[in-house]
Amino acid sequence: MKLRTRIAVVAAAAVAIAVVLVSGAAFVAARHQLRSEVDESLIDRAVAVQRLGDDPRGIVGPEGMIRPGYGFFAGRGAAFDTVYYQVTLSGGEILVPEGQALLPLAEPDVIAGSLVLADARVEDVHVRMVTVRSELLGIVQIARPLTEVDATLAGLAVALLVFGTVGVLLAAGAGLLVARSALKPIDELAGAAEHVAETQDLGARIDVTSNDEVGRLATEFNAMLAALETSRLEQQRLVRDAGHELRTPLTALRTNIELLGRARGLSDRQRSELIAAANAEVKDLSLLVGEVVDLASDRYAEGPVEEVALDEVVASSVDRAERRFDAELQLLADSSRVRGRPAALSRAVDNLIDNALKWGANGGPIEVTVSSGRVAVRDHGPGIDADDQDQVFDRFYRSASARSMPGSGLGLSIVKQVIDAHGGSVFVEDAPGGGAIVGFELVVSEPPAPA
Repeated sequence: MKLRTRIAVVAAAAVAIAVVLVSGAAFVAARHQLRSEVDESLIDRAVAVQRLGDDPRGIVGPEGMIRPGYGFFAGRGAAFDTVYYQVTLSGGEILVPEGQALLPLAEPDVIAGSLVLADARVEDVHVRMVTVRSELLGIVQIARPLTEVDATLAGLAVALLVFGTVGVLLAAGAGLLVARSALKPIDELAGAAEHVAETQDLGARIDVTSNDEVGRLATEFNAMLAALETSRLEQQRLVRDAGHELRTPLTALRTNIELLGRARGLSDRQRSELIAAANAEVKDLSLLVGEVVDLASDRYAEGPVEEVALDEVVASSVDRAERRFDAELQLLADSSRVRGRPAALSRAVDNLIDNALKWGANGGPIEVTVSSGRVAVRDHGPGIDADDQDQVFDRFYRSASARSMPGSGLGLSIVKQVIDAHGGSVFVEDAPGGGAIVGFELVVSEPPAPA
C-alpha cells in the first residue's frame, strides 16, 4: 500500500471513529430527551391518580374509565391524547376503556414501590407504561405509544448514518488529496534516488524549495550524493595514480629479472647487483601496495574511539624510530589527552617521523613536540618550498627534489586521512633557521570533573 493511501486510510479511520462517537452521543442524547418527555407526561398523570380522594366507584365512570373531572387528563394537550389506561381494583377486577386491549399486569414485587416505568407492547404497539399503586383505586397503569419517538429516532439514526458515511468518504478523499500534495516532494526525492540507482549518476541533485522537514531531507540527500561523488572521484584518482606509480617498480623489476634470465657470463658482482636491485624494487612495491590498500580501505576510520594519552602515543613512536633507524630524536611532550583510535594515531606519528628522518636525518636531531593536542615534528633538512606546502599531503605527490628519493608519496597523505577521520587538521610550516615543521592538531578532551 502506498504511503498516500495509508494516510488517506488513517484520516478516514480517524474521522470514522469521531463520527461514530459523535453520532452515538447525539443519538443517545436525543433518545434520552424524547423519552424523558414521555416519562414526564406519564408521571404527571400517575401523580394525579394518586391524589384522587373520592369513592373509586364514583371516580371510575360507567365506560370503565376514570372521569376527566378529577384532573386525570389535565395539563398535557392533544399531543398526549392517545393513552392506554388500566385500573386493577383491590378485588382483582380490571377496568379498561371499551375496546382497549389489556395492558400487561405488573409483578407485585415490581410495583411495591410508589411508581414504576417500563416498556411494553400492546396490540403490537411499542408503549411506555407507568404503574402506580393507589390506596383508593388499587393498581393504576397508564401507557403511551412510542411510535412517534421510535420513528423520530429511526430517522435520526438513518440521517446520522448517511451523513457520517458521506463525512468519512469526504475525509478519505481530502486525506488522499492532502497526502498527494504533501508527499509530492518525497515522490521527487524517491524519483531522484531511483534515477541515481539506475544510472549511477552521482552528479544529480534535487532542487530544494522549502525549509521544512522534506526540504532538510532533500538537502541531506544532496549532501550524501556530493560525498559519494567525491568518494568515487577519489577512488578513481587513487586507482589511476596507483597504476601510474606501480608501473615504474614493476618495469624495473621485470627488466632486472629478464637480464638475469638472458644474460650469460655475468660476474658474481653484477648478478648480486641485479638481485639487490630487484629486491629493492620488490620492497618498494610491497610498501606501495600496502599503503594503497590502507588508503583504499580507509581502515583508520574503523575501531572504537577511546580516551588516548597523545603524549604516550608519540613517546612510543619516538622509541621505535630510535631503535629502527639509530637516529637522534628529541621529545618535548606535555600531558595531552584526546578522543581517538590509538593504532591510527600511532601510524600517523610514525609517518611524520619517517618523513622527517628522510629529509633531515643528517642535518641535526629530529625535534618532536606535543602540547594541547598539537603534534609537531621538525627536521633540519632543506625545508619545503612554498609552492609545494599546499600539496605535500596529496596522494602520490612528490616535489621535484623528492622524485629521486625512495618512497611512495603516500606517507603524509595517510597522516591527513587519519587526522581527518579524527576531526583534526594537518599543517606544514617553515622552521626557524631552516628545515620544516610538519604535524597535526586534534581537539583536546575535557578534563574529568573533580570527584
